[in-house]
This record gives sequence, structure tokens and C-alpha cells, in this order.
Amino acid sequence: MKPILLTLAAATLALPAVAQDSREMEAHVHGVSKAEIAVEHGVVQINIHAPGMDIVGFEYAATSAEDKDAVEAAIRTFLSPENVMTLPKAAGCRLTEVLAHLHGGDHDHDDAHMEGDHEKHDHVEHAGEGHDHDHDHAEDHAKDDHDHEGHDDHADDAQHSEFHVSYAFACEAEDALTTIAFPFFDRFGNAQEIEAQYVTETGAGQAEITRAAPTLTLE
Repeated sequence: MKPILLTLAAATLALPAVAQDSREMEAHVHGVSKAEIAVEHGVVQINIHAPGMDIVGFEYAATSAEDKDAVEAAIRTFLSPENVMTLPKAAGCRLTEVLAHLHGGDHDHDDAHMEGDHEKHDHVEHAGEGHDHDHDHAEDHAKDDHDHEGHDDHADDAQHSEFHVSYAFACEAEDALTTIAFPFFDRFGNAQEIEAQYVTETGAGQAEITRAAPTLTLE
């Protein structure tokens, strides 16, 4: 998969500077997801970043059972690519890998992997456990001071979350890969647009895929 990712990166650098600057300024806009698509030697890779608000209706860390259920349901939806995007049947594509997870706030949701890899768990260190009370107390004060100092810098980050999804396909007839449809909009009512960058063996481009026009044409 590395050649595809490198090719996509090169194509992205080649896009007009004005358009690139505009994308950076408009990062994480509610209703707007981003997609990176690469087609090379019959292999298709699609990476999607979607705001949590568009997918589950909130962007804070899921703590209640209801919110956690919503996140898990969304990830299950992403794990079936036909819920999100479809390739032409004539291309004879076979799904080879899918990854989906929620990124944002103070921690990431565990990865979900089509091939059943072991789930990744964040390692959390509890400083001061087993030490004397004075040491714990001092650390608590130090942590409080640090939290207050960094609160303003990180407040915005804590309020934003994104679902990151990656699909990989192996296709028998690359010439038939002329369009990609996005039933994504039917699944997620708050989603309004996908800003897509794509690269194929014949060129690269960018497009806005919308609820009213949910199909990308690969030129």
C-alpha cells in the first residue's frame, strides 16, 4: 500500500496552492467530511475523515452508555463499506482491508479491523500509585496547575472528534473504475459534503461530493 500513499501525497502537493490553503483553513467543518482516494494497478484505497457531529451527533468524549453505543454502532456501519461507498460492479473489486476508529478529545476509541487484529488499548499510567500521601498530594497540585495553564490551548481540541476510516480493495478490471458512489449521505443525515482528493494512474484531481450529487467521477 505504500506506493499508493506516496503517489497520493505527491498528487496532493501538486494541487493548486490556493485550494490547499482553503482546505487547511476550513479544517473540521461540521457537515463536511474529507476523502483521499488512490487507484493504482487495480488497487483502490480510500481514507475518510468525518466529524463526530455528522456521524453520531456529538463531539465530546463518549461516557454514557447511550453515547458509547452510538459510537460502536457508527463503527459497525463503517466496517461494511457498502454503507459508505460503492465501486462499479464491472470492476470486480474485492475488499481486502477496512479500519475504523474514533479520534478526538483526550483519547482514541479502540480500532476496529476487518481482519480481526487484536484491539489496541491506550496505556494509561497512574502516577504516584503506591507512594505516600504527601507525594500524591503534591502531584495532584502540580497536575491541577498544568491543567489550568493548558486549558485554553487544548479546550478546542477536546471538543472535536473525527471518525477515521480506511478501505482497501483489489479490483480485476481497473478500466471500469470510473465512478465511486457514496451512500454515506443516506446513512448519516448530518453529513452534507465530502471534499475529495484523488489520484489515478492517469492523473489527479479534487471534487466536492454532495448529498444532491453523491457520485464522484474519476477523470
